[in-house]
Amino acid sequence: MTLTFMSKRPLPSSRADAENGGQSGGAGTEHWVPATVDATSEMTTLIDQVSHDLRSALNGVQSWAYVLDHSLDAPTAPVQRALAGLRTAMQQQVMLIQHMEEAVRLLADETEPQWEAIDLAAAMAQAMDAVKPAAESRRVTLADVLVHDGEGSRGDAFVQADPRRLEPMLRHLVLHCLKQARNGDTIDAHLEPADDHVKLRLTESRTTADRIKERLSVLSEFFRRDVGNDGAAPARQSSALLLARRMAELHGATLGAEPSTQCEQDGESACIAVTFPRVPPAAAAAGLEAPSVPPSLPPWGPSDGA
Repeated sequence: MTLTFMSKRPLPSSRADAENGGQSGGAGTEHWVPATVDATSEMTTLIDQVSHDLRSALNGVQSWAYVLDHSLDAPTAPVQRALAGLRTAMQQQVMLIQHMEEAVRLLADETEPQWEAIDLAAAMAQAMDAVKPAAESRRVTLADVLVHDGEGSRGDAFVQADPRRLEPMLRHLVLHCLKQARNGDTIDAHLEPADDHVKLRLTESRTTADRIKERLSVLSEFFRRDVGNDGAAPARQSSALLLARRMAELHGATLGAEPSTQCEQDGESACIAVTFPRVPPAAAAAGLEAPSVPPSLPPWGPSDGA
């Protein structure tokens, strides 16, 4: 993608005037003419500068917190809590900056996907592992990824996917669910293979029945990109979910929201469901076919003892 900007160059008539001694109107004037600039490069440069500015401000706050922390011989309990809160807030801000950098680059990336046969079970487990430290700090349990019996002849979870976009998509889905979780909650991940697709169900939130109904409605509108008929602004969603939605769409996947009766066995919860085609439309257009079952796996997928 390119954007048109303006650059400063003299008017041709002004150049002619100068060559003729300025007889037709005096000194040459200047105006703006279009110059083509790569928008992705401009976006990357902008986000790099914004991130640098934000980090500089955080470094200033961190320095003052350090000074306060080491200038008080016996800080009172409220002061200790305030300093601890400052340190936690600064860590959170650094994580937000890192997320912003990644999100902007991914959303601005218009390069063609690099399709590979990827095991969604392994990719989902990797996403869970990446988020585990944050989950442990929140006392939230990330359950093992469960692959259920397939509906057809295939029980494996292999799909054609772009690893550069799939990995952050799954990781940010888990991060969104972690943000919705309460202390002591468990986030479950289920994969249900079928002949032409693999469906992922992920616990989004556990709460009261009324709250679950509200979450299901809000999520469904978000995934449909439904702006509503009453002109009201759509409900705000996490930046992690915004990024995950776009990365899923680039894989030809469909997203939905489902109640706990379809994805959990223990209590009220709302689940995010992502249905991945074995072969995304863009991959099919490139001449790719559904990944074959790896030789190490039987046609029905891994055994319970694997």
